[in-house]
Amino acid sequence: MASISVQNLTYRFDNGDTLFSDLTFTLDDKITGLVGRNGAGKSVLAALLTRDKKPYSGSVTQFCRVGWLRQIGAEEKLVQYETVADFMGVRDKLEALSRVAAGGCDPHDFELIGDNWLLREELEQQLPVLGLPVDPLLPCQALSGGQLTRLALHQLFQSDYGYLILDEPGNHLDEQGKRWLVEQMRRFPGGVLIISHDRDILRCVDDILELNSLGVRHYGGAYDVYAEQRANELASQERRIEHAKTQIKQMRQTMQKNREKAQQRAGQGKQVARSGSQAKVLLNTRKQDAERAGGARESNQNRQMAQVQDQLSKLNKQHEMLKQQSLSLGQTEKRVSRILDITEVRLPYIQQESDITFSVNFGEKIRLSGANGSGKSTLLKAIAGRLSPVHGEIQVRAGLCYLDQHFTLLDSAKSAQENLAHYCPHLSETDQRTLLAGIGLRRERADQAAATLSGGEKMKVAMLAISHQPGDTLLLLDEPDNHLDLDSRLMLAQALRDFTGSLLVVSHDQDFIDDIGVSEEVCLDG
Repeated sequence: MASISVQNLTYRFDNGDTLFSDLTFTLDDKITGLVGRNGAGKSVLAALLTRDKKPYSGSVTQFCRVGWLRQIGAEEKLVQYETVADFMGVRDKLEALSRVAAGGCDPHDFELIGDNWLLREELEQQLPVLGLPVDPLLPCQALSGGQLTRLALHQLFQSDYGYLILDEPGNHLDEQGKRWLVEQMRRFPGGVLIISHDRDILRCVDDILELNSLGVRHYGGAYDVYAEQRANELASQERRIEHAKTQIKQMRQTMQKNREKAQQRAGQGKQVARSGSQAKVLLNTRKQDAERAGGARESNQNRQMAQVQDQLSKLNKQHEMLKQQSLSLGQTEKRVSRILDITEVRLPYIQQESDITFSVNFGEKIRLSGANGSGKSTLLKAIAGRLSPVHGEIQVRAGLCYLDQHFTLLDSAKSAQENLAHYCPHLSETDQRTLLAGIGLRRERADQAAATLSGGEKMKVAMLAISHQPGDTLLLLDEPDNHLDLDSRLMLAQALRDFTGSLLVVSHDQDFIDDIGVSEEVCLDG
């Protein structure tokens, strides 16, 4: 039974540009994955499905209550709530239980408690299952993005919604968190639409919808089926493109030969006319007949040519949606063998079982792993000099390029090209624009303010900027794949595999880590 029905849905921006048009599909009680390139409009579509936005035309019909986890839901919750108990809506009950336990007899406290006398014990069992500290009065600001996301997801799964729309919930979840998410989706009695670029999560869906500027395409099956079908489509399109190009070439050759033959016949006719061997009237009639036949033939060939060229144009647009983009990272120079030394470091705000000690040599690609809240992002900030360790020593012997989860190195008011020029003044503007074109930012797109770019587009601009620094370079990458679409993750992974410098990377996507060619792993779980 349908949970959400979409008919001829079109969305336009205020400036009149169309994001997508005439989308028609149905969502039922299955787990459906929604994929598409950065900027395709997946989050906008989610807002339309929940009626948070209004379409330009078309309709969305809901047949049940629809719950929604926004892409930035966890950050919003962090601002709105003081403690975990506030987040879960049980702080008043917990405080009432404390007052009664201390001897209080206020009837209002008993009314607040109701039948929830074991609430604290239940929370102490429930919170560790969610990967959270046992204390329900812990400030939300002490939680990681992954812990907040699990808390928000838990509330949705425990609700009476009939359908859930989850916008990239796996972005901040560790391996345990992603397994928990998949289990919750499978247990949920209604349907789920999950926007995700995580291949582990997409391997657990029932089917996949892909959104692009040409519309929405349904793929039956999970990620591996989708990837195989898409690869077959790409190969088929490339064959059809080559066939269309061959047809056009042959048509042009035929048309040129016909023109040359017509010119030869015209020359022969003039020779006959000068010889006077045939009547002038007869020659004129033949000439006119030949010109009409030649004109009709060329007109027909032009129509056929236009049809094939139109077909080629459509195929090229479809191919553009399927082919992988390119990201060219800069090459670094080896000046020292040992790039980084971490010696007996203890981090602020993090409960560590032991001090952190490890080294990074030139060319090594090392993954920082650990559960949410284990200090991965905090350690990168300490290496980058954004905060000081409680004790221990950090020695860096190379140029540092730190990319956090929010791309703070980019100036939102400046264009992509201006940001790249700021960090890479040694590159000519032509070289800068060539690099930007490789990630899909061509011509006027390269001149748009960074604030107008999607999260994935910002990530790619930032990667270009930090990887094209002169000299030795150590890249510190905090979940660089979080905001990237599937194609872009593959593109970035290949670029990082080819990168000759050193990097420390935090990522919960095992496929992405495997694709990079990580040589070592440092686990912060103790």
